[in-house]
Amino acid sequence: MALSLLAGCGRDDPLNEPAERFEMVEVDYARAVRLSVAEVSAGELVALELQKPESVSPVWESRVAERDGQLRTVRLGATRGEVLGTSAGPDLTDSERQNLVELLEQTRVLPDQAAREAADTPNGEVVTAIELERQDGRPVWLVSVLGVSDDAAMVHVVDAGTGEILDRRPAA
Repeated sequence: MALSLLAGCGRDDPLNEPAERFEMVEVDYARAVRLSVAEVSAGELVALELQKPESVSPVWESRVAERDGQLRTVRLGATRGEVLGTSAGPDLTDSERQNLVELLEQTRVLPDQAAREAADTPNGEVVTAIELERQDGRPVWLVSVLGVSDDAAMVHVVDAGTGEILDRRPAA
């Protein structure tokens, strides 16, 4: 699926920020996932991104799919977890919505599970983004992480059906 669910999220690219600049972020990705999904009845998270991590008011922005494939955007304060707003997400065509619904039906691994698997290293890593995509015909989670000890920015490709890490590559 070439559809970018993070389109319009601002893309300040937190992977280019040194880890110490994340000190204002008190709400981790797992809590941001739970809070985002709670804002959309029967919704499923398909994308989450940390914006402005270096500021005094960092924000988690997510895309949550409704059952019919419509997307909602949820913005959360990354310091206290307060909901800053919920709005309609990007406008998808009927075909894109159908593809998204099918992708979600094939997904067995939850986004926070994929992120936990990707960031499970001895050095510790900060998850800065999670996005559901289709690669080679199967659903995968792209989990962007930043190494705390070495500031290495990596993208982990996690099979959304099995939880297996398929690839690790430096962030672009």
